[in-house]
Amino acid sequence: MEQLNVILFLVGFFRTVLVIVIIYYAIKILTKYVLPMFINQPKQHRDFRDPRNSKPEGEVTIERDRHKNGRVSKDEGEYVDFEEVD
Repeated sequence: MEQLNVILFLVGFFRTVLVIVIIYYAIKILTKYVLPMFINQPKQHRDFRDPRNSKPEGEVTIERDRHKNGRVSKDEGEYVDFEEVD
């Protein structure tokens, strides 16, 4: 009876180790092959959604607000807050 318990324990132990190894390799394969497909897919579609990205690299475009008057009066200027240092 003692030998049967030892054999059953070893069978259960090896089955548990085998399941852990199978799960480890399944996760490893999924992260290596399947996960990158889900990550790269949105990146490919991102460029097609925004038509502003169709400009060549290095080109700079400055768009000004047409409603705002471009002139600044002489009284108006940049305000600088100075602190007195002792």
